[in-house]
Amino acid sequence: DVEDEYVESLHDVLLAVAGRRDTSKSSSYPAHSLSPASLSRLKEVSARMRDSASKGEVLPQVLQFASESLSRVAMFMIRDDTAQGIAQVGLPKAGGPDEQGLREVTLPHREPAWFRRVFDTRGPVRAAPSDDGDQRLAVLLGNAIPEEAYVAPIESGEHVVALLYADNLPGGEPIGDTSALEVVLHEAGLALDRAWLERALEEAEA
Repeated sequence: DVEDEYVESLHDVLLAVAGRRDTSKSSSYPAHSLSPASLSRLKEVSARMRDSASKGEVLPQVLQFASESLSRVAMFMIRDDTAQGIAQVGLPKAGGPDEQGLREVTLPHREPAWFRRVFDTRGPVRAAPSDDGDQRLAVLLGNAIPEEAYVAPIESGEHVVALLYADNLPGGEPIGDTSALEVVLHEAGLALDRAWLERALEEAEA
């Protein structure tokens, strides 16, 4: 099935991109509201994602941008009805797993209400935990339950291929404006589309 092959190839692209992260570098930005220079920063990130030579920087760019305004950020790949952690910034601030530990975190992709709402609406969710699935996810990611969390999709080829989770633990500051981050997430989906297409062309020419 062509669609199944497309999704499987996207998973390979996501894992390859995640593998290119330099995990020795953590965010140098404190969690705070987007600065007045956020528009300039947004243009910079969007331009880098549109640059085909930078497709290996998709996840680092998304995580870095998100960590400039949110304290803890985690990326989950969606595969075979399962959400699997693949990359993070700041989770250990509130007792969460490091990069390797996050990659061992898996759960049904619709178990947390946060995730279900994203899949049902194909849009971002910012909400307090509302069911046992949310509570379980919070425990997997740390030693405290956030008052609210932000979850948003990365879509490619009309599929939700990844989810971005973020919160502001341990401080618990309110989550600020996420509109710029949503633009970056959209750009990330387009970059993954291009990465998949380039990979398909390379395989066809091999």
